[in-house]
Amino acid sequence: MANPSVPRAGSPAHIAICYAVRMGGTARFSEIVQLLKPEHQSVFAFRQYVIQALLDLAYVTVGDDFLKATTAGKEYAGKHVGNLLPQSQKYVGQIVPARSVVSTAALDVNRLRHTRPIRPGADDHLQIPSLMGNTRKLPSGEVIG
Repeated sequence: MANPSVPRAGSPAHIAICYAVRMGGTARFSEIVQLLKPEHQSVFAFRQYVIQALLDLAYVTVGDDFLKATTAGKEYAGKHVGNLLPQSQKYVGQIVPARSVVSTAALDVNRLRHTRPIRPGADDHLQIPSLMGNTRKLPSGEVIG
């Protein structure tokens, strides 16, 4: 059976009082309005369903643009505010293992050399002098201008 002397869980008044207690007992109207569903964000609905409901129960006092929770409001919200807060998870750092380097063998140059020609004359193109511009370089390294 519903208890008319307390705000229903999940109602705009419940959200407002729990938020105010979470914020240290005082919360601005503009902060509370942002938490509510769009149908409760109008000025009329906010005053009727939030402010007036909490004033009737003597859970808050109202200032110019803020709600201040009374002792009764803090007692009510203290029972419910723990359910609204996300459960914080303790961060447990992990030690990064040392990087391992795979040992490499020395470079085997003989393995990278050209294989022997399959047919006679296959490497004859290596004996042709190269020409860059008007400078010719022989395979022996000699430069002919």
